[in-house]
Amino acid sequence: METQWSSRAMRGSRWISITAIMTALALVGNYVLVAIPNLELGSTVLFVTAYIFGAPMAIWSTLIMSIVFGVINPWGGFIPQIWASQVIGWFYIITVGSIMAKEGAEGKRLNPSKWELAITGAFVTLIFDQITNVGYSVTFGVPFLIAVIAAIPFTILHVISNGVIFSQVVPVLDKTLRKQLKDLIWSPESKGTVEMLESV
Repeated sequence: METQWSSRAMRGSRWISITAIMTALALVGNYVLVAIPNLELGSTVLFVTAYIFGAPMAIWSTLIMSIVFGVINPWGGFIPQIWASQVIGWFYIITVGSIMAKEGAEGKRLNPSKWELAITGAFVTLIFDQITNVGYSVTFGVPFLIAVIAAIPFTILHVISNGVIFSQVVPVLDKTLRKQLKDLIWSPESKGTVEMLESV
């Protein structure tokens, strides 16, 4: 699989354009399944953003997406403590995504299997939920253990669904984005590098 795209290979306007696209995808991923509690695609999109384009772009996408979704949230108004805990949780997810995109010993990016992606998705989601439970506990003055116990059904749904979603969606998004956005991302002088990478 190709090496991670570097923001240095993009012009500023292109970088902003891709950031906007990934932010929009993350928002759509959150809104499209909003009727079902804790079933979402936004975390997967943010993970893929870090996995393909690196942490800096994923950080900006996370911040913009979280502000929009926090303000226009069908489940309730903007609560700073819960918003902050979600952002921290998403930062954890994109950190894992950027780490998994690091090059292997032979100079190629690591290529996790669907089972590895499923385990990764389930694990990062479990951590995300515990971080947001801290935000809920602080906001409403509920003991953390009680918040965790009360959230168990939602956590189970979130962990299992994201495990499945990561395993199925990450490879598809990875392949599709690399193919569809290649010309927008790479500068003319780097197209030879792209063609060489694709032939590997």
